[in-house]
Amino acid sequence: MGRQEQPLDADEGPLALFALDLRELRRQAGSPPYRRLATRINYSASTLAEAAAGRRLPSEAVLAAFVTACGGDPVEWEHRRVRTHRLITRPLVAEPGAGTEPGAEPGPGAEVLTEGPPASASDAASAPPQVWPPAPRRVLGPLIAAVFALAFSACVPGDSAVPGAPGASGALATLTTTRAPLQGLARWLHPGTDIPAQYQGLIVEAGTRCPEPEVTPALIAAMLKAESGFDPNLSDPVKDEYGIARWTPRVLRYYLPPDRQDTVPVPPFTPEDSILAVGRMLCAIAPDLQGVPGDPALNLAAAYRTATWVVQKQDQARLAAIRPYLDQVGGNLQRYRPAQHPS
Repeated sequence: MGRQEQPLDADEGPLALFALDLRELRRQAGSPPYRRLATRINYSASTLAEAAAGRRLPSEAVLAAFVTACGGDPVEWEHRRVRTHRLITRPLVAEPGAGTEPGAEPGPGAEVLTEGPPASASDAASAPPQVWPPAPRRVLGPLIAAVFALAFSACVPGDSAVPGAPGASGALATLTTTRAPLQGLARWLHPGTDIPAQYQGLIVEAGTRCPEPEVTPALIAAMLKAESGFDPNLSDPVKDEYGIARWTPRVLRYYLPPDRQDTVPVPPFTPEDSILAVGRMLCAIAPDLQGVPGDPALNLAAAYRTATWVVQKQDQARLAAIRPYLDQVGGNLQRYRPAQHPS
């Protein structure tokens, strides 16, 4: 008889929760012994048991083998693994004054993480901190979009403030007291393109809150154009993809704000949720693609459309299948990039 697994408590943090969910996946598959699972894949029973032990995250390859053997979706689980890795290795950072207001949402400048064990010294040394650059406390998404639209209207002929956003001028005054003065649209996106004005602010926000240089507003705009043609009402039940960024609900879940990750979201998805989630995901996976051959921006787009491991392993069959998508993203990127890149 196999050794009984040690009990885990979900309250111990994201690593324990990840392991518990792996165990649940195996239970749903009929609780096959690890020895039987090992006969289906090229890993030992002990390696598979360790993947669900809750002591460390399994490697990408081991996780894919475990999940596939249990009938799960390896792409979905890889997204979960990346998210869990960020949670357990990212240093806890507190904003000045964060948490002083009852029910206040953590600011985007540093997500205030209270869950998960601290990273080991070796992990902390090898994993770059994945935190947003300093920024003010979040204002409601529609107001932020309105603020950017107001700031950019002087640069784009015919642009105007987003209709139906009262108080935008007051929000602008608040923002400019806590962050560097807003720059014109031409700093981030090429003027005169087909990027809808009502999404420009969210695109700039999503593309400028990440320290990874390949994550830019132009890339996010290029991907949104390729994904949906900027259609916020896109619905593709056959592929289970929805909204302006074609999010699959079970994947979008892990790139929403932390307090909304407990349940799978139900479409339709708002442009705010969809666009900001694209920025969060690209920022999360960018370090894992460093050193991979090819254009870093297009590698990110490929990982978004398939999976991180597909790009890392240069899976030519899967990459060939999305070549038209990547060609479209590349063409959009050339059109949307600013005339002069931000310094």
